[in-house]
Amino acid sequence: MKEINAVLFDLDGTMVDSNQILIDSFSHTFNHFFPKIAYTYDDYIHMIGPTLEETFSKLEKDTEKVQNMIRFFREYYKTNEYASITIYPNLIDTLKALKEMGIQSGIVTTKFKESALPSIDYFELHKYIDVYVYLDDIKNPKPDAEPIHYAISHLKNPKQMIIIGDNPSDIYAGKNANILTCGVEWSLKKKQLKSANPDFWLTDFNQLIPIINKYNMGVLK
Repeated sequence: MKEINAVLFDLDGTMVDSNQILIDSFSHTFNHFFPKIAYTYDDYIHMIGPTLEETFSKLEKDTEKVQNMIRFFREYYKTNEYASITIYPNLIDTLKALKEMGIQSGIVTTKFKESALPSIDYFELHKYIDVYVYLDDIKNPKPDAEPIHYAISHLKNPKQMIIIGDNPSDIYAGKNANILTCGVEWSLKKKQLKSANPDFWLTDFNQLIPIINKYNMGVLK
């Protein structure tokens, strides 16, 4: 066993509460492109996590229309983002503590850089993050292990790592990359997330440092 010296975070739904704006963006998009189909709140929740292309391609085979849907979704999201998003409690204090402990932090998202940066900049997360993995950087998004391997290759001497996420794909990506995993209580997919059997579980970010300390104490004994 090796001590944890790096923590990877999913962005949306894990660090930033963007669930409502995502749901609203899906609703706005589908009402425009498929006005005769009634989607439920639960339908939209299940769309959160995968890439937009993956989600829309399941419903529309015309690749040009899929790209139009993606542009339409992003435009609505971008216009309404700052009025809707918040940051989860105790995240910033936890990121500060990790930095003071010399533990590296990273963000692994299924968003393209252009779409992810507004939230990162708005909450000044760049002050604490050492590595970013955007959809632009990889070919195979979570749950594939590629985003984790990309992060590992851009960190300094990573030993043991843990990925924290609100979606089962975050947990499976971590397992596929043979690193530790952690789910969050505030996930909209809590039942599915728990079924993915993460190694740890957070009900608040203030529990993360004690978890890491306890794990590392066991390793260093």
